Amino acid sequence: MKEQKLTRRSFLGLGATAAVAAGAAGLAGCAPAAKSDAANAAAGDAGATSAGGAAGGNPTEFTPSFLNPPAAIDESKVTETVDTDVCVVGLGLAGVCALREAAEQGAKVFGFDKGPDVGYRSGEFGTFGSEIHKQLGIEQPETQEVVNELMKVMGNRPNAQLLNYWIGNSGPDLDWYIGSAEHELLTSDHDTPTDPEKPYVFPERCPANENYNWREENYPCFPGMVHLLPDHGWAMHGTLEAAQKAGAEARFNLKGEQLIKEGDKVVGVYASDEDGNIIRVNAKKGVVLSCGDMSSDTEMLTYYAPQATKYGCFFSSMDKSGKPVNTGDGHKMAMWAGAVMEDGPYAPMTHSLGTNSIGIDPYLMVNQDGKRFANEDVGAQELQNAIKRQKGGVAYQIFDSKWKEQLSAMPQCFGGVTHYIPPEQEAEYEHAINHFAAGYASDTYFAGEIEAGSIIEADSIDELAKAVQIPADTLKETIERYNELAHAGKDTDFSKVSTRLFPIENPPYYVAPFGDSGMLVLIGGIDCDAECRALDAEKNPVPGLFVAGNTMGGRFLVDYPVTVAGASHSMAMSFGRLAGRVAAS
Repeated sequence: MKEQKLTRRSFLGLGATAAVAAGAAGLAGCAPAAKSDAANAAAGDAGATSAGGAAGGNPTEFTPSFLNPPAAIDESKVTETVDTDVCVVGLGLAGVCALREAAEQGAKVFGFDKGPDVGYRSGEFGTFGSEIHKQLGIEQPETQEVVNELMKVMGNRPNAQLLNYWIGNSGPDLDWYIGSAEHELLTSDHDTPTDPEKPYVFPERCPANENYNWREENYPCFPGMVHLLPDHGWAMHGTLEAAQKAGAEARFNLKGEQLIKEGDKVVGVYASDEDGNIIRVNAKKGVVLSCGDMSSDTEMLTYYAPQATKYGCFFSSMDKSGKPVNTGDGHKMAMWAGAVMEDGPYAPMTHSLGTNSIGIDPYLMVNQDGKRFANEDVGAQELQNAIKRQKGGVAYQIFDSKWKEQLSAMPQCFGGVTHYIPPEQEAEYEHAINHFAAGYASDTYFAGEIEAGSIIEADSIDELAKAVQIPADTLKETIERYNELAHAGKDTDFSKVSTRLFPIENPPYYVAPFGDSGMLVLIGGIDCDAECRALDAEKNPVPGLFVAGNTMGGRFLVDYPVTVAGASHSMAMSFGRLAGRVAAS
Protein backbone atom coordinates (compact mmCIF):
# COMPACT_ATOMS: atom_id res chain seq x y z
CA MET A 1 0.00 0.00 0.00
CA LYS A 2 1.58 3.26 -1.07
CA GLU A 3 1.76 5.83 1.72
CA GLN A 4 1.34 9.56 1.31
CA LYS A 5 4.72 10.99 0.38
CA LEU A 6 6.05 13.46 2.97
CA THR A 7 8.02 16.52 2.06
CA ARG A 8 10.73 17.87 4.32
CA ARG A 9 8.34 20.60 5.50
CA SER A 10 5.42 18.29 6.28
CA PHE A 11 7.57 15.65 7.98
CA LEU A 12 9.81 17.87 10.09
CA GLY A 13 7.34 20.67 10.66
CA LEU A 14 4.57 18.56 12.12
CA GLY A 15 5.20 19.05 15.80
CA ALA A 16 6.06 22.73 15.66
CA THR A 17 3.22 23.77 13.37
CA ALA A 18 0.69 21.77 15.34
CA ALA A 19 1.83 23.24 18.64
CA VAL A 20 1.23 26.75 17.34
CA ALA A 21 -2.06 25.95 15.62
CA ALA A 22 -3.44 24.10 18.61
CA GLY A 23 -2.24 26.60 21.21
CA ALA A 24 0.65 24.34 22.21
CA ALA A 25 -1.76 21.48 22.74
CA GLY A 26 0.13 18.94 20.65
CA LEU A 27 -0.06 17.35 17.24
CA ALA A 28 -3.47 17.54 15.63
CA GLY A 29 -4.74 14.15 14.61
CA CYS A 30 -2.24 12.34 16.80
CA ALA A 31 -4.19 12.21 20.02
CA PRO A 32 -4.35 8.78 21.67
CA ALA A 33 -6.85 6.57 19.91
CA ALA A 34 -10.09 5.77 21.68
CA LYS A 35 -10.20 2.33 23.20
CA SER A 36 -12.06 -0.37 21.37
CA ASP A 37 -14.83 -2.25 23.12
CA ALA A 38 -12.46 -5.18 23.55
CA ALA A 39 -9.80 -2.96 25.07
CA ASN A 40 -12.31 -1.35 27.42
CA ALA A 41 -13.44 -4.78 28.48
CA ALA A 42 -9.83 -5.87 28.92
CA ALA A 43 -9.06 -2.78 30.96
CA GLY A 44 -12.14 -3.41 33.08
CA ASP A 45 -11.22 -7.04 33.65
CA ALA A 46 -7.66 -6.07 34.50
CA GLY A 47 -8.90 -3.48 36.96
CA ALA A 48 -11.19 -5.99 38.61
CA THR A 49 -8.36 -8.47 38.85
CA SER A 50 -6.01 -5.84 40.24
CA ALA A 51 -8.60 -4.75 42.76
CA GLY A 52 -8.85 -8.33 43.85
CA GLY A 53 -5.10 -8.40 44.35
CA ALA A 54 -5.54 -7.18 47.93
CA ALA A 55 -7.54 -10.32 48.56
CA GLY A 56 -4.90 -12.58 47.03
CA GLY A 57 -5.61 -12.13 43.30
CA ASN A 58 -2.76 -12.03 40.77
CA PRO A 59 -3.05 -9.25 38.17
CA THR A 60 -0.50 -11.00 35.94
CA GLU A 61 -2.96 -13.81 35.35
CA PHE A 62 -5.20 -11.56 33.24
CA THR A 63 -5.49 -12.88 29.67
CA PRO A 64 -6.49 -10.38 26.97
CA SER A 65 -8.93 -11.55 24.34
CA PHE A 66 -6.41 -11.56 21.48
CA LEU A 67 -4.42 -14.33 23.18
CA ASN A 68 -7.39 -16.68 23.01
CA PRO A 69 -7.10 -18.73 19.79
CA PRO A 70 -10.13 -18.49 17.52
CA ALA A 71 -12.25 -21.49 16.61
CA ALA A 72 -10.63 -23.83 14.12
CA ILE A 73 -11.31 -23.13 10.46
CA ASP A 74 -14.06 -25.35 9.03
CA GLU A 75 -12.38 -27.21 6.15
CA SER A 76 -15.71 -27.46 4.36
CA LYS A 77 -15.58 -23.69 3.85
CA VAL A 78 -12.26 -23.85 1.96
CA THR A 79 -12.91 -22.70 -1.61
CA GLU A 80 -9.33 -22.92 -2.91
CA THR A 81 -6.17 -24.82 -2.01
CA VAL A 82 -2.68 -23.65 -2.94
CA ASP A 83 0.30 -25.98 -2.66
CA THR A 84 3.72 -24.39 -2.30
CA ASP A 85 7.08 -24.78 -0.56
CA VAL A 86 7.14 -21.43 1.27
CA CYS A 87 4.28 -19.08 2.06
CA VAL A 88 5.03 -15.43 2.91
CA VAL A 89 2.27 -13.64 4.83
CA GLY A 90 2.54 -9.86 4.53
CA LEU A 91 4.17 -8.16 1.55
CA GLY A 92 5.76 -5.11 3.06
CA LEU A 93 9.50 -4.61 2.77
CA ALA A 94 10.47 -7.72 4.74
CA GLY A 95 7.87 -9.88 3.02
CA VAL A 96 8.78 -8.87 -0.51
CA CYS A 97 12.46 -9.53 0.23
CA ALA A 98 11.56 -12.95 1.69
CA LEU A 99 9.41 -13.72 -1.34
CA ARG A 100 12.17 -12.90 -3.80
CA GLU A 101 14.99 -14.61 -1.89
CA ALA A 102 13.03 -17.84 -1.38
CA ALA A 103 12.15 -17.92 -5.08
CA GLU A 104 15.74 -17.23 -6.13
CA GLN A 105 16.83 -20.11 -3.91
CA GLY A 106 14.69 -22.38 -6.08
CA ALA A 107 11.67 -22.82 -3.82
CA LYS A 108 8.09 -22.61 -4.99
CA VAL A 109 6.77 -19.52 -3.20
CA PHE A 110 3.33 -18.02 -2.62
CA GLY A 111 2.90 -14.67 -0.87
CA PHE A 112 -0.09 -12.52 -0.02
CA ASP A 113 -1.08 -9.30 1.73
CA LYS A 114 -4.36 -7.95 3.03
CA GLY A 115 -3.72 -4.58 1.40
CA PRO A 116 -4.23 -3.82 -2.29
CA ASP A 117 -0.51 -3.47 -3.03
CA VAL A 118 2.92 -3.94 -1.48
CA GLY A 119 3.28 -1.89 1.72
CA TYR A 120 5.96 0.78 1.97
CA ARG A 121 6.65 4.19 3.42
CA SER A 122 9.57 6.58 3.53
CA GLY A 123 12.80 5.21 2.07
CA GLU A 124 15.70 5.76 4.47
CA PHE A 125 18.15 2.88 4.84
CA GLY A 126 20.88 2.56 7.44
CA THR A 127 23.36 0.21 5.80
CA PHE A 128 27.05 -0.60 5.98
CA GLY A 129 29.54 -1.58 3.28
CA SER A 130 27.42 -1.41 0.13
CA GLU A 131 28.80 -0.69 -3.32
CA ILE A 132 27.38 2.81 -2.88
CA HIS A 133 29.58 3.37 0.15
CA LYS A 134 32.62 2.06 -1.70
CA GLN A 135 31.90 4.11 -4.80
CA LEU A 136 31.42 7.35 -2.85
CA GLY A 137 34.31 6.69 -0.47
CA ILE A 138 32.09 6.88 2.62
CA GLU A 139 34.02 5.82 5.71
CA GLN A 140 32.02 3.93 8.31
CA PRO A 141 32.77 2.58 11.79
CA GLU A 142 33.75 -0.97 12.57
CA THR A 143 30.98 -3.49 13.22
CA GLN A 144 31.72 -3.83 16.92
CA GLU A 145 31.51 -0.05 17.43
CA VAL A 146 28.01 0.04 15.97
CA VAL A 147 26.80 -3.03 17.83
CA ASN A 148 28.20 -1.83 21.14
CA GLU A 149 26.59 1.58 20.78
CA LEU A 150 23.22 0.12 19.80
CA MET A 151 23.27 -2.37 22.67
CA LYS A 152 24.17 0.42 25.07
CA VAL A 153 21.36 2.78 24.07
CA MET A 154 18.86 -0.11 24.17
CA GLY A 155 19.83 -1.42 27.60
CA ASN A 156 21.62 -4.51 26.28
CA ARG A 157 18.23 -6.08 25.53
CA PRO A 158 18.31 -6.83 21.77
CA ASN A 159 19.82 -10.00 20.30
CA ALA A 160 23.42 -9.06 19.51
CA GLN A 161 23.66 -11.97 17.06
CA LEU A 162 20.92 -10.38 14.98
CA LEU A 163 22.62 -6.99 15.06
CA ASN A 164 25.93 -8.53 14.01
CA TYR A 165 24.29 -10.33 11.12
CA TRP A 166 22.50 -7.20 9.96
CA ILE A 167 25.55 -4.95 9.99
CA GLY A 168 27.63 -7.57 8.18
CA ASN A 169 25.04 -8.12 5.46
CA SER A 170 23.09 -4.87 5.09
CA GLY A 171 25.41 -3.46 2.43
CA PRO A 172 25.26 -6.44 0.05
CA ASP A 173 21.54 -6.74 0.79
CA LEU A 174 21.01 -3.13 -0.27
CA ASP A 175 22.93 -3.75 -3.50
CA TRP A 176 20.69 -6.77 -4.16
CA TYR A 177 17.53 -4.88 -3.26
CA ILE A 178 17.98 -1.71 -5.33
CA GLY A 179 19.64 -3.63 -8.16
CA SER A 180 16.16 -4.84 -9.11
CA ALA A 181 15.32 -1.47 -10.74
CA GLU A 182 17.06 1.23 -12.76
CA HIS A 183 18.02 4.26 -10.68
CA GLU A 184 20.40 7.22 -10.50
CA LEU A 185 22.99 7.53 -7.73
CA LEU A 186 23.70 11.07 -6.54
CA THR A 187 27.33 11.62 -5.59
CA SER A 188 26.68 14.00 -2.68
CA ASP A 189 23.85 15.28 -0.49
CA HIS A 190 23.70 18.54 -2.45
CA ASP A 191 23.53 17.05 -5.93
CA THR A 192 20.35 17.40 -7.97
CA PRO A 193 18.84 14.36 -9.72
CA THR A 194 18.57 14.45 -13.49
CA ASP A 195 14.83 13.86 -13.12
CA PRO A 196 13.43 14.06 -9.56
CA GLU A 197 10.35 12.10 -10.66
CA LYS A 198 12.45 9.06 -11.59
CA PRO A 199 14.17 6.64 -9.17
CA TYR A 200 17.32 7.89 -7.52
CA VAL A 201 19.45 7.21 -4.44
CA PHE A 202 20.38 10.12 -2.20
CA PRO A 203 23.40 9.75 0.14
CA GLU A 204 22.64 11.53 3.41
CA ARG A 205 25.27 13.68 5.14
CA CYS A 206 27.71 13.08 2.31
CA PRO A 207 30.34 14.37 2.44
CA ALA A 208 30.52 14.16 6.21
CA ASN A 209 30.73 17.40 8.18
CA GLU A 210 34.37 17.85 9.12
CA ASN A 211 33.33 19.35 12.47
CA TYR A 212 31.46 16.21 13.50
CA ASN A 213 33.25 13.31 15.21
CA TRP A 214 30.73 10.70 16.26
CA ARG A 215 33.22 9.11 18.68
CA GLU A 216 33.15 12.27 20.78
CA GLU A 217 29.34 12.52 20.92
CA ASN A 218 27.14 11.51 23.84
CA TYR A 219 24.51 10.45 21.32
CA PRO A 220 26.43 9.58 18.15
CA CYS A 221 24.87 9.19 14.74
CA PHE A 222 26.80 6.94 12.36
CA PRO A 223 27.48 8.14 8.80
CA GLY A 224 26.56 6.54 5.51
CA MET A 225 22.78 6.42 5.35
CA VAL A 226 20.97 6.56 2.01
CA HIS A 227 17.48 7.56 0.94
CA LEU A 228 15.52 6.00 -1.92
CA LEU A 229 13.57 8.71 -3.73
CA PRO A 230 11.18 10.12 -4.92
CA ASP A 231 9.59 7.43 -2.77
CA HIS A 232 10.27 3.85 -1.83
CA GLY A 233 7.93 2.29 -4.39
CA TRP A 234 10.37 1.77 -7.23
CA ALA A 235 12.59 -0.57 -5.23
CA MET A 236 9.63 -2.41 -3.70
CA HIS A 237 7.95 -3.04 -7.04
CA GLY A 238 11.27 -3.89 -8.65
CA THR A 239 11.90 -6.51 -5.97
CA LEU A 240 8.37 -7.89 -6.35
CA GLU A 241 8.85 -8.17 -10.11
CA ALA A 242 12.18 -9.93 -9.57
CA ALA A 243 10.43 -12.40 -7.26
CA GLN A 244 7.75 -13.05 -9.85
CA LYS A 245 10.35 -13.56 -12.58
CA ALA A 246 11.95 -16.16 -10.31
CA GLY A 247 8.61 -17.98 -10.14
CA ALA A 248 6.95 -16.54 -7.03
CA GLU A 249 3.21 -15.85 -6.95
CA ALA A 250 1.85 -12.81 -5.11
CA ARG A 251 -1.76 -11.95 -4.31
CA PHE A 252 -3.39 -9.02 -2.58
CA ASN A 253 -6.57 -8.38 -0.58
CA LEU A 254 -6.04 -11.68 1.22
CA LYS A 255 -5.85 -11.72 5.01
CA GLY A 256 -4.03 -14.36 7.04
CA GLU A 257 -6.38 -15.99 9.56
CA GLN A 258 -4.69 -18.98 11.19
CA LEU A 259 -1.62 -21.13 10.80
CA ILE A 260 -1.99 -24.82 9.99
CA LYS A 261 -0.06 -27.31 12.08
CA GLU A 262 0.64 -31.02 11.83
CA GLY A 263 1.89 -32.04 15.24
CA ASP A 264 4.41 -29.38 16.26
CA LYS A 265 5.16 -28.22 12.73
CA VAL A 266 3.61 -25.29 10.91
CA VAL A 267 2.68 -26.55 7.45
CA GLY A 268 0.52 -23.78 6.05
CA VAL A 269 -1.92 -20.98 6.63
CA TYR A 270 -5.57 -20.19 6.09
CA ALA A 271 -6.43 -16.89 4.44
CA SER A 272 -9.67 -15.10 3.64
CA ASP A 273 -10.52 -12.93 0.66
CA GLU A 274 -12.74 -9.85 0.42
CA ASP A 275 -15.87 -11.99 0.08
CA GLY A 276 -15.06 -14.14 3.10
CA ASN A 277 -13.93 -17.15 1.08
CA ILE A 278 -11.28 -19.30 2.75
CA ILE A 279 -8.08 -20.22 0.94
CA ARG A 280 -5.86 -22.96 2.33
CA VAL A 281 -2.17 -22.55 1.57
CA ASN A 282 -0.10 -25.69 2.15
CA ALA A 283 3.56 -24.75 2.67
CA LYS A 284 5.67 -27.87 3.08
CA LYS A 285 8.86 -25.99 3.95
CA GLY A 286 7.41 -23.29 6.11
CA VAL A 287 5.59 -19.99 6.60
CA VAL A 288 7.22 -16.57 6.92
CA LEU A 289 5.18 -14.06 8.92
CA SER A 290 6.01 -10.46 8.00
CA CYS A 291 2.72 -8.77 8.80
CA GLY A 292 3.86 -5.46 10.27
CA ASP A 293 3.48 -4.19 13.82
CA MET A 294 0.58 -3.95 16.28
CA SER A 295 0.27 -0.18 16.67
CA SER A 296 -3.27 -0.08 15.28
CA ASP A 297 -4.65 -2.74 17.64
CA THR A 298 -5.63 -0.80 20.75
CA GLU A 299 -5.97 -3.88 22.94
CA MET A 300 -2.51 -5.17 22.06
CA LEU A 301 -1.03 -1.70 22.48
CA THR A 302 -2.64 -1.31 25.90
CA TYR A 303 -1.52 -4.75 27.03
CA TYR A 304 2.08 -4.73 25.79
CA ALA A 305 3.04 -1.05 25.88
CA PRO A 306 0.59 1.15 27.78
CA GLN A 307 3.04 4.06 27.55
CA ALA A 308 2.58 3.98 23.77
CA THR A 309 -1.15 4.66 24.02
CA LYS A 310 -0.26 8.29 24.69
CA TYR A 311 0.82 8.59 21.06
CA GLY A 312 -1.46 8.56 18.06
CA CYS A 313 -0.46 6.11 15.34
CA PHE A 314 0.63 8.48 12.62
CA PHE A 315 1.86 6.24 9.83
CA SER A 316 -0.43 3.22 9.60
CA SER A 317 -0.97 1.66 6.18
CA MET A 318 -4.52 0.98 5.07
CA ASP A 319 -6.16 -1.98 3.39
CA LYS A 320 -8.55 -1.69 0.47
CA SER A 321 -11.48 -0.97 2.80
CA GLY A 322 -9.61 1.86 4.52
CA LYS A 323 -8.85 -0.01 7.75
CA PRO A 324 -5.36 -0.02 9.30
CA VAL A 325 -3.28 -3.05 8.36
CA ASN A 326 -0.83 -2.95 11.28
CA THR A 327 -3.03 -4.82 13.75
CA GLY A 328 -0.64 -7.50 14.98
CA ASP A 329 -2.03 -10.25 12.74
CA GLY A 330 1.32 -12.03 12.51
CA HIS A 331 1.95 -11.77 16.25
CA LYS A 332 -1.43 -13.31 17.01
CA MET A 333 -1.14 -16.18 14.52
CA ALA A 334 2.34 -17.01 15.78
CA MET A 335 1.25 -17.05 19.43
CA TRP A 336 -1.80 -19.19 18.66
CA ALA A 337 0.65 -21.66 17.06
CA GLY A 338 2.90 -21.86 20.13
CA ALA A 339 5.42 -19.05 19.61
CA VAL A 340 5.89 -16.34 22.23
CA MET A 341 6.49 -12.61 22.31
CA GLU A 342 9.96 -11.40 23.21
CA ASP A 343 10.45 -9.87 26.62
CA GLY A 344 9.86 -6.10 26.66
CA PRO A 345 9.86 -3.23 27.15
CA TYR A 346 8.84 -2.61 23.56
CA ALA A 347 9.99 0.45 21.64
CA PRO A 348 7.59 3.10 20.32
CA MET A 349 9.21 4.86 17.36
CA THR A 350 8.57 8.53 18.09
CA HIS A 351 10.68 11.31 16.62
CA SER A 352 10.76 14.95 17.63
CA LEU A 353 12.32 16.56 14.57
CA GLY A 354 11.53 20.24 14.96
CA THR A 355 11.49 22.71 12.11
CA ASN A 356 13.12 22.43 8.72
CA SER A 357 15.69 25.20 9.15
CA ILE A 358 16.86 24.39 12.68
CA GLY A 359 15.79 20.76 13.17
CA ILE A 360 16.61 19.40 16.63
CA ASP A 361 19.79 21.43 16.91
CA PRO A 362 20.62 21.78 20.63
CA TYR A 363 19.71 25.39 21.26
CA LEU A 364 18.09 26.36 24.55
CA MET A 365 14.83 24.50 25.12
CA VAL A 366 12.25 25.39 27.75
CA ASN A 367 8.92 23.97 28.84
CA GLN A 368 5.53 25.63 29.20
CA ASP A 369 6.65 27.23 32.46
CA GLY A 370 9.59 28.88 30.72
CA LYS A 371 12.14 26.66 32.45
CA ARG A 372 14.95 24.60 31.01
CA PHE A 373 14.46 20.89 31.71
CA ALA A 374 17.23 18.78 30.12
CA ASN A 375 20.44 18.62 28.14
CA GLU A 376 19.25 19.55 24.66
CA ASP A 377 22.14 17.76 22.93
CA VAL A 378 20.48 14.37 22.44
CA GLY A 379 18.97 12.34 19.62
CA ALA A 380 15.50 12.83 18.13
CA GLN A 381 14.00 9.90 20.03
CA GLU A 382 15.58 10.90 23.34
CA LEU A 383 14.49 14.50 22.90
CA GLN A 384 10.88 13.45 22.39
CA ASN A 385 11.07 11.29 25.53
CA ALA A 386 11.99 14.36 27.56
CA ILE A 387 9.40 16.63 25.92
CA LYS A 388 6.64 14.09 26.49
CA ARG A 389 7.20 14.37 30.25
CA GLN A 390 6.71 18.13 30.31
CA LYS A 391 3.48 19.98 31.02
CA GLY A 392 1.25 19.60 27.99
CA GLY A 393 3.86 17.43 26.29
CA VAL A 394 5.33 20.49 24.56
CA ALA A 395 8.54 22.52 24.57
CA TYR A 396 10.06 25.60 22.93
CA GLN A 397 13.41 25.88 21.15
CA ILE A 398 14.90 29.37 21.51
CA PHE A 399 17.75 31.01 19.57
CA ASP A 400 18.78 34.39 18.21
CA SER A 401 19.92 36.02 14.98
CA LYS A 402 23.34 34.35 15.13
CA TRP A 403 21.83 30.98 14.18
CA LYS A 404 23.33 30.92 10.69
CA GLU A 405 26.93 30.96 11.90
CA GLN A 406 26.17 28.45 14.68
CA LEU A 407 24.85 25.64 12.44
CA SER A 408 28.31 24.31 11.60
CA ALA A 409 28.89 23.40 15.26
CA MET A 410 25.71 21.33 15.46
CA PRO A 411 25.62 17.53 15.46
CA GLN A 412 25.35 15.74 12.13
CA CYS A 413 22.51 13.61 13.38
CA PHE A 414 19.05 12.50 12.31
CA GLY A 415 17.00 15.69 12.50
CA GLY A 416 20.01 17.98 12.75
CA VAL A 417 20.75 20.96 10.50
CA THR A 418 24.40 21.82 9.93
CA HIS A 419 24.68 23.95 6.77
CA TYR A 420 23.58 27.51 5.98
CA ILE A 421 23.27 28.33 2.29
CA PRO A 422 23.49 32.06 1.40
CA PRO A 423 20.95 33.58 -1.03
CA GLU A 424 23.28 33.54 -4.02
CA GLN A 425 23.66 29.74 -3.74
CA GLU A 426 20.06 28.77 -2.96
CA ALA A 427 19.23 27.78 -6.54
CA GLU A 428 22.25 25.48 -6.67
CA TYR A 429 21.33 23.82 -3.36
CA GLU A 430 17.54 23.79 -3.82
CA HIS A 431 17.23 20.01 -3.75
CA ALA A 432 19.31 19.68 -0.58
CA ILE A 433 17.45 22.51 1.17
CA ASN A 434 14.13 20.83 0.44
CA HIS A 435 15.22 17.36 1.60
CA PHE A 436 14.42 16.79 5.26
CA ALA A 437 17.44 14.56 5.97
CA ALA A 438 20.12 16.67 4.28
CA GLY A 439 20.63 19.31 6.96
CA TYR A 440 20.67 22.46 4.82
CA ALA A 441 19.01 25.78 5.70
CA SER A 442 18.46 29.02 3.81
CA ASP A 443 16.97 32.48 4.31
CA THR A 444 14.08 31.71 1.97
CA TYR A 445 13.12 28.53 3.78
CA PHE A 446 13.54 30.22 7.15
CA ALA A 447 11.28 33.09 6.09
CA GLY A 448 8.73 30.61 4.83
CA GLU A 449 8.62 28.94 8.23
CA ILE A 450 8.08 32.27 9.94
CA GLU A 451 5.19 32.91 7.57
CA ALA A 452 3.80 29.43 8.29
CA GLY A 453 4.11 29.94 12.06
CA SER A 454 6.48 27.07 12.76
CA ILE A 455 9.12 29.64 13.76
CA ILE A 456 8.11 32.84 15.58
CA GLU A 457 10.19 36.03 15.44
CA ALA A 458 10.24 38.79 18.08
CA ASP A 459 12.33 41.82 18.91
CA SER A 460 12.28 41.20 22.66
CA ILE A 461 12.07 38.27 25.06
CA ASP A 462 8.79 39.68 26.40
CA GLU A 463 7.26 39.52 22.92
CA LEU A 464 8.67 36.02 22.43
CA ALA A 465 7.11 34.78 25.68
CA LYS A 466 3.77 36.37 24.84
CA ALA A 467 3.71 34.71 21.40
CA VAL A 468 3.79 31.23 22.90
CA GLN A 469 2.02 32.07 26.15
CA ILE A 470 4.77 31.25 28.63
CA PRO A 471 5.70 33.40 31.69
CA ALA A 472 7.94 36.26 30.54
CA ASP A 473 9.67 36.76 33.88
CA THR A 474 10.59 33.09 34.18
CA LEU A 475 11.76 32.91 30.59
CA LYS A 476 13.99 35.96 31.06
CA GLU A 477 15.50 34.41 34.20
CA THR A 478 16.11 31.15 32.29
CA ILE A 479 17.79 32.95 29.39
CA GLU A 480 19.90 35.06 31.77
CA ARG A 481 21.13 31.90 33.46
CA TYR A 482 21.74 30.17 30.12
CA ASN A 483 23.75 33.14 28.84
CA GLU A 484 25.81 33.07 32.03
CA LEU A 485 26.65 29.39 31.41
CA ALA A 486 27.42 30.07 27.74
CA HIS A 487 29.88 32.88 28.56
CA ALA A 488 31.51 30.72 31.24
CA GLY A 489 31.84 27.89 28.70
CA LYS A 490 30.49 25.27 31.07
CA ASP A 491 26.95 23.96 31.50
CA THR A 492 26.87 23.16 35.22
CA ASP A 493 23.06 22.80 35.10
CA PHE A 494 22.57 20.08 32.48
CA SER A 495 26.07 19.27 31.17
CA LYS A 496 25.68 20.22 27.51
CA VAL A 497 29.02 20.41 25.69
CA SER A 498 30.49 23.91 25.67
CA THR A 499 30.83 24.03 21.87
CA ARG A 500 27.03 24.12 21.58
CA LEU A 501 26.34 26.69 24.30
CA PHE A 502 25.34 29.84 22.44
CA PRO A 503 24.11 32.91 24.35
CA ILE A 504 20.76 34.39 23.37
CA GLU A 505 21.40 38.12 23.25
CA ASN A 506 21.31 39.28 19.63
CA PRO A 507 17.82 40.28 18.48
CA PRO A 508 15.67 39.41 16.70
CA TYR A 509 14.88 36.36 18.81
CA TYR A 510 13.19 33.21 17.63
CA VAL A 511 11.14 30.41 19.16
CA ALA A 512 10.18 27.11 17.52
CA PRO A 513 7.38 25.31 19.39
CA PHE A 514 7.77 21.55 19.60
CA GLY A 515 4.41 19.79 19.75
CA ASP A 516 3.67 16.15 20.40
CA SER A 517 5.02 13.43 18.16
CA GLY A 518 3.04 10.75 16.41
CA MET A 519 4.11 7.12 16.70
CA LEU A 520 5.34 5.61 13.45
CA VAL A 521 5.40 2.04 14.75
CA LEU A 522 5.51 0.07 18.00
CA ILE A 523 8.47 -2.28 17.73
CA GLY A 524 8.13 -5.52 19.62
CA GLY A 525 7.70 -8.97 18.15
CA ILE A 526 7.88 -12.72 18.25
CA ASP A 527 10.94 -14.15 19.96
CA CYS A 528 13.27 -15.67 17.37
CA ASP A 529 16.77 -17.00 16.91
CA ALA A 530 19.54 -15.72 14.66
CA GLU A 531 17.98 -17.51 11.65
CA CYS A 532 14.57 -15.85 12.05
CA ARG A 533 12.99 -19.04 13.39
CA ALA A 534 10.13 -18.31 15.79
CA LEU A 535 10.71 -19.62 19.32
CA ASP A 536 8.43 -21.13 21.93
CA ALA A 537 8.45 -20.45 25.68
CA GLU A 538 11.42 -22.81 26.16
CA LYS A 539 13.45 -21.04 23.46
CA ASN A 540 13.02 -23.92 21.03
CA PRO A 541 12.17 -23.25 17.37
CA VAL A 542 8.58 -23.75 16.30
CA PRO A 543 9.20 -25.98 13.24
CA GLY A 544 8.20 -24.40 9.97
CA LEU A 545 7.61 -20.89 11.37
CA PHE A 546 9.76 -17.88 10.51
CA VAL A 547 9.36 -14.18 11.29
CA ALA A 548 10.71 -10.98 9.75
CA GLY A 549 10.15 -7.23 9.78
CA ASN A 550 8.10 -5.78 12.61
CA THR A 551 6.60 -9.19 13.38
CA MET A 552 10.01 -10.40 14.60
CA GLY A 553 11.62 -9.63 17.93
CA GLY A 554 15.23 -9.14 18.95
CA ARG A 555 15.97 -5.97 16.99
CA PHE A 556 14.83 -2.95 19.00
CA LEU A 557 13.83 -2.70 22.64
CA VAL A 558 13.24 0.08 25.18
CA ASP A 559 13.72 2.87 22.61
CA TYR A 560 14.17 3.08 18.87
CA PRO A 561 17.78 4.23 18.36
CA VAL A 562 18.41 7.03 15.87
CA THR A 563 22.10 6.15 16.11
CA VAL A 564 21.62 4.54 12.71
CA ALA A 565 19.00 6.48 10.78
CA GLY A 566 16.90 4.09 8.72
CA ALA A 567 17.86 1.01 10.74
CA SER A 568 14.28 -0.28 10.78
CA HIS A 569 13.99 -0.36 6.99
CA SER A 570 17.44 -1.84 6.64
CA MET A 571 16.75 -4.64 9.12
CA ALA A 572 13.42 -5.43 7.49
CA MET A 573 15.26 -5.85 4.19
CA SER A 574 18.07 -7.99 5.60
CA PHE A 575 15.99 -10.21 7.86
CA GLY A 576 13.27 -10.59 5.26
CA ARG A 577 15.88 -11.87 2.87
CA LEU A 578 17.38 -14.13 5.54
CA ALA A 579 13.99 -15.56 6.53
CA GLY A 580 13.21 -16.36 2.90
CA ARG A 581 16.56 -18.07 2.43
CA VAL A 582 16.31 -20.17 5.59
CA ALA A 583 12.69 -21.11 4.92
CA ALA A 584 13.56 -22.19 1.36
CA SER A 585 16.35 -24.41 2.63
